[in-house]
Amino acid sequence: MGHDLGATVDASMRLLETRDLESFRKLCKPDATVWQNDGIGVRTIDARVEHITTFLAALDSLRFEVLRRFDKPGEVLQQHVLHLVAKDGTESRVHASVYFRFEDGLIAEVEEYLYEV
Repeated sequence: MGHDLGATVDASMRLLETRDLESFRKLCKPDATVWQNDGIGVRTIDARVEHITTFLAALDSLRFEVLRRFDKPGEVLQQHVLHLVAKDGTESRVHASVYFRFEDGLIAEVEEYLYEV
């Protein structure tokens, strides 16, 4: 494949932490999709970025802590914790397992399994 997919996943998380959603979007294929265990079903990456924009507006900070990662050609499966600080100072953690499928070095599909602690 020739691409360091783990590095792309790392870059995507750093971009989300710094709220650079335009650069984050460039790491994804134009027709990328996202599924999350929120009952909504599969969304376009653009719809997910719109949702992330709203989510980030309520936060002072977001930090990803990667617990473990498994790589296969064209795929990354990662477990991480999102450390969140809301505008009112409330801290929370969200545990997640996220599957990334790649095409041509770009994110083509994301499946997110989240639960808040």
